[in-house]
Amino acid sequence: MLKVLLMSVTLAGVANPTHVQCHLWKRITDKNTGQKICVYRFTAGYGGLAYHYPTRSFKECPKVFSCVYEKKDKRPTLNEILDGLRDGF
Repeated sequence: MLKVLLMSVTLAGVANPTHVQCHLWKRITDKNTGQKICVYRFTAGYGGLAYHYPTRSFKECPKVFSCVYEKKDKRPTLNEILDGLRDGF
């Protein structure tokens, strides 16, 4: 009984992940504010970006970390992506 429960919980996590692995993609410095931004890409075909804001230097940005995955029913439009980028700056 315990094995069946453990297996079902494991498979539920694989089918509907809450966190996915992200890899460092770019390091950006805002020209106006000087703020440093590390941009990460989701891996394994999940498609998405995550951001990390280091306080001192880019050395604070890990090469790989666990990103929160929020499943969306549809792909974002170009305008939604641009609005999200504007909100981030």
